[in-house]
Amino acid sequence: MENLDREHLISLRVLGFLYLRLGFADRAARLFQALLALLPEDGEATLSLVAALLENDNAEAALNLLEAPLSAAESANSTGSADPVRLLLKARALWRLQRNEEAFLVMDRYLAAAGAAR
Repeated sequence: MENLDREHLISLRVLGFLYLRLGFADRAARLFQALLALLPEDGEATLSLVAALLENDNAEAALNLLEAPLSAAESANSTGSADPVRLLLKARALWRLQRNEEAFLVMDRYLAAAGAAR
């Protein structure tokens, strides 16, 4: 991250968010993929890329991207609950893939995790 300081990172994230809000999910996805190429451990860029992929109707890629980080988050958390944002995105991906029963189970976990986060 030598050439990418904090202000640049924030600017790129805001630009990606604006792309998403303005309906340019394909541009947002490319931007977040580039950010992840520079900073592979950037969880915020990962979640933003997942959101962009879902907006591009690429639920399979979004779910694949969520699978490993979600498992790591669950194993790292002693209570067994995962990040509510990740769970909500996973439920959306499953829903779009018409895996409704799995989506309902993940939504139940999301509601439990979101309640615990308050």
